[in-house]
Amino acid sequence: MRAVITRALLLATGVVAVVLVATAGFLLHSHAVSTAAQADRRDAAVVAGVLAVSSDPDAVRGTIARTTAGAEGRLSVVLEDGTRLGAGGGPRVTSAGGSVVSVVPASVPFPFLPVLLVSGIALVAVGLAVWLGHRPFTPVLAALRDLTTSVGRRVRLRGPRELEALAESIDEASSRTSQLLAKEREMIADVSHRLRTPLAALRLDADAIGPGPVADRIRSAVSTLGHDVDRIIQSLHPVEGETAGKCDVASVVESRMAFWSAHAADQGRVCEIDVGEPCWVPLAPDALGAVVDTLLENVFRHTPPAAPVGVSVVRHAGWVTLVVEDGGTGVADPSSALHRGSSGGGSTGLGLDIARAAAEATGGTIHLERGRLGGARVRLRFSEANSHHEPASPRAWRLWRGHP
Repeated sequence: MRAVITRALLLATGVVAVVLVATAGFLLHSHAVSTAAQADRRDAAVVAGVLAVSSDPDAVRGTIARTTAGAEGRLSVVLEDGTRLGAGGGPRVTSAGGSVVSVVPASVPFPFLPVLLVSGIALVAVGLAVWLGHRPFTPVLAALRDLTTSVGRRVRLRGPRELEALAESIDEASSRTSQLLAKEREMIADVSHRLRTPLAALRLDADAIGPGPVADRIRSAVSTLGHDVDRIIQSLHPVEGETAGKCDVASVVESRMAFWSAHAADQGRVCEIDVGEPCWVPLAPDALGAVVDTLLENVFRHTPPAAPVGVSVVRHAGWVTLVVEDGGTGVADPSSALHRGSSGGGSTGLGLDIARAAAEATGGTIHLERGRLGGARVRLRFSEANSHHEPASPRAWRLWRGHP
């Protein structure tokens, strides 16, 4: 902000200084020309006075020689008999009887030295104006600094009325946001608690099914769902000092794909998995597992049973990229697919929002585009653990091009 103010003051005072110097130069030069013209007229008047008394050529020559214009060879006299005395031959200045006195205008040089002096004074004035111009903005800059450092606390500004009103608006918006977040957490907690009862009944029913691969998968899914509900409830009441930890993406993906691969086999889907080498990211294993489950659940829910699915993990240049793609029909409206609660196709949009939040928590990005299998492809870039990246901007990309 200070730099902006400085540039504005320099621009304003600089224009004024240029106008001042140009005006001063014009006036000084005009004054010099006027002074020289007056001197020429005085010299011509002196010679004319002599001619009024006497037309003797020698007397007139002596008078011409004593004048400045005559000494410079710019003054001449034409007597009544046509005799020319002196050098030059400019416009008529005056006449005496039948004689004519004329003077060639002097060449007046531009007054560079006075103009340079005025320019120096103007530069000093510009510097002084910039220094003094900053003083009225000191309370504004101080208030803005307080505003930028007031994250997480109420804003208390003492400055211009407009900035105080802005601080009050920010406080009100922050309070409103806190209330909305609190209500959201309460709603999630309530829904999670309500899910526990039907989950317990579902777990008992799954145990009663008996042995078999299908029953095992149902029990595994119920157990995973119960674990996720517990994790959601625990996340609403974080333990002080608890850290997010880190996990191996390849290991988490392999673990979750053991379930989803069996599900794909039941539907007759082709499931491609390529996880590569171990690669660690600053996310808890449960959080990354929830991302994988969310993306795969979207694929299985919104694509035909025969549509192929592919999952891969790539590590490169301090980033770990998780790719989930399918052979479905793609996303109908990719421009709003990454907006929470507005995904289309009967989806709530929360799945992509969960994935986006996980990627951004590490400073990464989410990309939605058409994949090589013909349907949607979601690419999540996670910052690798112990690597230092500036947060990517923008963090959400919507790239969508149809087939050529």
